[in-house]
Amino acid sequence: MPDKIPLFIDVDGTLTRADISLESFVRVARSSVGSLFMLVLWLFRGRAFAKTMAARCDPVDPSALPYRQEVLDLIARATAENRPVILASASHRRNILRIARYLDLAEPVIATRGRANIKGKAKLAAIRQRIGPNASFDYIGDSRADICLWNEAHRAYSVGHVPPDSRVERLNAPPPAGLRTVLKAMRPHQWAKNALVLVPAITSGHFSQPKTMVTAIAAAVLMSLIASSIYLVNDLLDIDSDRAHRTKWKRPLANGDLAIPTALALSLVLAGIGLAGGWLVGGSHLTVWLLTYMAITTAYSFRLKAVMVGDAVVLASLYTIRIFIGGVAIGVQLSFWLLLFSVFLFLSLAYLKRYIEMRDVIEPDRLLSGRGYVGSDLDVVMMSGVSSGMVAILVLALFAHDPTTAAHYAAPELLWLLCLPLMYWINRIWMMARRGEVEGDPVAFAIKDRRSILVGAAMAAIFIVALHGPNFI
Repeated sequence: MPDKIPLFIDVDGTLTRADISLESFVRVARSSVGSLFMLVLWLFRGRAFAKTMAARCDPVDPSALPYRQEVLDLIARATAENRPVILASASHRRNILRIARYLDLAEPVIATRGRANIKGKAKLAAIRQRIGPNASFDYIGDSRADICLWNEAHRAYSVGHVPPDSRVERLNAPPPAGLRTVLKAMRPHQWAKNALVLVPAITSGHFSQPKTMVTAIAAAVLMSLIASSIYLVNDLLDIDSDRAHRTKWKRPLANGDLAIPTALALSLVLAGIGLAGGWLVGGSHLTVWLLTYMAITTAYSFRLKAVMVGDAVVLASLYTIRIFIGGVAIGVQLSFWLLLFSVFLFLSLAYLKRYIEMRDVIEPDRLLSGRGYVGSDLDVVMMSGVSSGMVAILVLALFAHDPTTAAHYAAPELLWLLCLPLMYWINRIWMMARRGEVEGDPVAFAIKDRRSILVGAAMAAIFIVALHGPNFI
């Protein structure tokens, strides 16, 4: 070895914010039921063996990993000083070699291979075997498993955990995941969608009954917890496609700000609270429908989101199930017209969401990452979305014309007026999307857009007057 002190760099959580092995396990597990079964068998034979098999089946793409700039800067300084820079990781050697080549690090790597899991004391032993029992070395890590290496290092660096009263230098790295990161991963801005659970209480005219509204609001809160549970799973499955996206790469899991084990534990806790609360609020009937929503959403996350057209139908169905769950929670029979209107309206918004994702795909034959569409499908998706929105308006008009409607409304003729603001809103949001003025989820856009809020308020006012009569004002 050269006389200059070598720098050993941990990879998972240090050089990159990602955990290469865990992400590889996730990709293997989601590929098929057979692959999931094989992964379980590999893990029974030991973590090192599982890492070896996963590295063969799922080679890492080093260009897609979220590297820490502060560690890259440390590597650059060590390279400028002609010091050896060696990657030392518990991930498999195949993947670590790919990363070393990508970063132009010429030194051999230290990493897991065969049945030897190179972590903690095993990593220290491998380093000592490489440089000698008394040679000095610098080391940078991130977790408690690195304490034994920091204790023997000439200079010790960390981008994560720093032992108390230690000489470990903390690099200029963000602090570990806190409450803000967890909340961001739960996507609380998406909870507005669960206001649909309140629709049955409003359309049935029971919104003036405190007990009914408390039950409906409780159901909406439980739906939000369950939705966040699924969002965490969805983000875990979408790590690769999110990293390739121009805005979604900032999500905590994709960017490595939230660890995979933490995300999975949080997902289980949220799902458990949601289902237990559902049992308390609405008994077995509500719990079954919450489980149904979870099952469909999970299937969507694993497979259905990649099915062309089918993904939009499932998204529209999930919105409609929210309304159905609201009816179950307060014991109200839902109108056929309401469910039909919901399906077509949210089918339009589901197509709009896909349109926004496809809009920036330049190559007409390039498959959208994680989806079943290519760039040349853009016009068909837009045509399908606008048409679905127009059908929703037609359903609303037929509902207003239905003779049975008059029996439930004091001024049913006013329901016709609902079609006008809705027609304006659907055409406007599609035109804005085509101009590139709508980003991300259209529902999230609508709850922040001033004109969309005014349209919603106008429709609510029309509905209330139609329900109670002009004298209600």
